Parts: sequence; C-alpha cells; structure tokens
Amino acid sequence: MENVIRNAVIVGTGNVAYHLVKAFSNKGIQFIQVLGRNETSANSISGTFNIPYIENPKKLDYNADLYILAVRDDNIREAALELGLKDQLLVHTSGFSSLNTIEGASKNTGVIWPLQTLTSGSEVNYGKIPFFIEGSNEDAAKSLLHLVRQVSDTVMIASSAVRQQIHLAAVIASNLTNHLYTEAALLLEKNGIPFDILGPLINETSDKAVRQHPLNSQTGPAVRNDLKVIEKHLDMLKDDPDFREIYRLISENIIHHHNK
Repeated sequence: MENVIRNAVIVGTGNVAYHLVKAFSNKGIQFIQVLGRNETSANSISGTFNIPYIENPKKLDYNADLYILAVRDDNIREAALELGLKDQLLVHTSGFSSLNTIEGASKNTGVIWPLQTLTSGSEVNYGKIPFFIEGSNEDAAKSLLHLVRQVSDTVMIASSAVRQQIHLAAVIASNLTNHLYTEAALLLEKNGIPFDILGPLINETSDKAVRQHPLNSQTGPAVRNDLKVIEKHLDMLKDDPDFREIYRLISENIIHHHNK
C-alpha cells in the first residue's frame, strides 16, 4: 500500500527546484528543508517559501516522506549517495537519466519529471504540464502518482527507456528549435529588423503543428521541392558555412519526408 506524501526535502536550488516547491506547496505539501550549495539561490527559495536552508547533508532531516533531487544530471548519483538514506522515498527529476542512476541510494526510489522548460520566478500553469513518473517498486510508483496528480492533469508512468525517447523529442522540439530562432534573430538583426516580427508566424506554426501533426502542417520551399529558392538561400548563407550546412541538411530531410 502506497504511503501518502505530506512533506518533503528539496535538494537543489535551480529552476526545477523552485517550481516543484511552488507547485507542491500550493497543494499543501510541506517542505521541511532545502539543501543547496549555491547560497544565493538557496536563500531565495528558503526566503520565498519559508523553508529552512542547509548546506551540509549531515544536517539532513531523515523524517520526510519524500526527498527530491533537482540537480544537474552529472551530479545526480553523487548527490543521492551523500544523503545517506535507507528506505526513504528518493526521486530525481531528470528526463534523461535512468532510475538506475540513484540505485543503492535508498531502497525506495523514483523519478518525477515535468516536461516543460522552467524559469525561477515565472508564472506557470502546472496543471497543463505533463509529468512522467517512475518507481523502483509498485508502492513507490503509486505514492508518486497520488502526489503528482494533485498538481497536473497529465501524469503518466514511463520507464527510463521511454522517458529518454520523450526527452530526445523534447530537446529537438524545444532546444534545437530555439537555436533556429537564434539564427533567424541574428539574420534579421544584421539588417536592422527586430525578431518580434516573426512572433505571429512562430505562434501559428507551433499551434498548427499541435492541432494537425507537424508532418501534415509543413510548409515552405523544401516541402514544395522548390530547389531554386533553396539554392538562393544557401548562397545567402555562404558567410556562415556551419549554419549553411544545417539549412541544407534540414531542407533535404524535409524533401525526403514528403516525397516518399
């Protein structure tokens, strides 16, 4: 039988830590400690949410129902092991790192991953964020499901392998796309044109991709196989050979998808 989670300790002081504390606090979960090495950001979370702040894991309160690791992927295992837990429920919040990353740090482990880009201090509708859950045993999974369903309308159990596929898709759809926005912004700014003129186009493109499926909503010279326009664009990018090659490869990939 799953345990009801009423209080927690947050380990980490970045954007994800801030928003998980805010989201769960709004639903009545009490955070009894924040453990962090960055004094400035730790004091921010501690002060904003009135949570005692510690820097030394040896001062950890071992009576919490849940311990949340909101740290960088490279630091997850080290941070987990130095807590010295036994059978307390311990989770990390990474989309990519497997559940096995914290194996041996406690007898009960899991993952809570919010699929969203998060910035400290920003307003977020947590109910609209998909969360992915994994537990090392059935009771851990049930406890996490019960907890996260208080926050989000979309909560799914996903294995580490499936979550990694979702993470890859998210990086392509968000991080890589944002870099393309950067390239577009630099191109416009060289010509004295503000990037925000693309705002309506970006919003309509993303909305249509979700409504119709991106394969069906693709537009532009590549999907029309307009090679003359593509060649002209490539010529215009001759001073930026790295991005010129990216443009060429993406255009070829679009052509490939739409001429099968």
